[in-house]
Amino acid sequence: MHITKIWVAWLKPVWNNFRFRKSIREYTPLSVQLHTIGDLRDKVKVLYNNFNYKYDDVSMLFDAIDTPPQCLFYLENNTLQDDCDGYHAAIYHLVTHRFANAVNIKLITVVTKPLKKSHTMCVFDFEGKTYLADYQKVIEIQDYAIVLDHMKQVYSCEPVYYHLNTWDVRKGWK
Repeated sequence: MHITKIWVAWLKPVWNNFRFRKSIREYTPLSVQLHTIGDLRDKVKVLYNNFNYKYDDVSMLFDAIDTPPQCLFYLENNTLQDDCDGYHAAIYHLVTHRFANAVNIKLITVVTKPLKKSHTMCVFDFEGKTYLADYQKVIEIQDYAIVLDHMKQVYSCEPVYYHLNTWDVRKGWK
């Protein structure tokens, strides 16, 4: 567990930034401005149809998250082939740039037992409430304990740790 925390919290952002150092860092989403949770739910469902889930291959060495602008560019152009972190990084970028009044936007990585069921999703605050975007769902949550309960129920696994990441166009993942 301790090694997992060191990897997810400190080493993975460095690896992400190195692995995808040549990816685009700025991209204006094609989507129009989204004003309500309903707008976002509809958009997420549409974008999910462009997503091709693909397990990370051996060349990735360790799982890494591409830049959110690059992920959304691929998703909007029907070419995103990645696992959960790439898809949710794209949603992160969409929420950051097209969802009016969303704040505290982060990617949450939940480490689980077994490790292979670990998952990354997007969380954000909107109009005084916190929401979780998980593939085609956008659900209201009270706190991060709800995210862990969500993982237990939906993915039938035991969450053991979670970490929040943010993206900065100059510094990358942090």
